[in-house]
Amino acid sequence: MSTLLEIQEAADHLTLEEREGLIAHLLAGMPSAPIGADDEEANRRDIEMDSGKVKPLSHAEFLAEIDRR
Repeated sequence: MSTLLEIQEAADHLTLEEREGLIAHLLAGMPSAPIGADDEEANRRDIEMDSGKVKPLSHAEFLAEIDRR
């Protein structure tokens, strides 16, 4: 059985098309990750905002915060 390092080195020598196929194959074998927040999380966040526990950010505030990092 190949070690992870051997597999990584072999993958480095694949063509772009072969690497894309390998990536698709590996991702297909991974458990599905949630695309976004589920209903329970969305409801929890709504309650936090309504209660004043958290302050929502405007889009401009969000972008400004990202730019500072």
